[in-house]
Amino acid sequence: MSQRERVLDFFQKVCDDPSIQNKLKAPCPANRQGFANVAQECGYDLSGADLDNYVRFYQFYTEFQRAIERHQAGKETLPDWLNQWEKHLRKFSDDPLDDRYDTIKRFI
Repeated sequence: MSQRERVLDFFQKVCDDPSIQNKLKAPCPANRQGFANVAQECGYDLSGADLDNYVRFYQFYTEFQRAIERHQAGKETLPDWLNQWEKHLRKFSDDPLDDRYDTIKRFI
């Protein structure tokens, strides 16, 4: 399994498992190391750098914690939020200097 596949598998598991979601909420640090520690507790051999290579923006960690809160409150599904994040990353990768239509900043 590639590094990217392991990261995706971890986030898919987070979507399905409320106990992991609770571990990722505060007081878990909203940074790559805090998330990597939870991933390692769950049996994933992931480092903070592995996660950063996927999420690409440090704001992801804080926003993901907020998305977990909304998901658990029934306001938004976590898989939908992650799909939106992936969509924004793809658009940003296609043209990082074009912020007229879609940027990570607007998403956040």
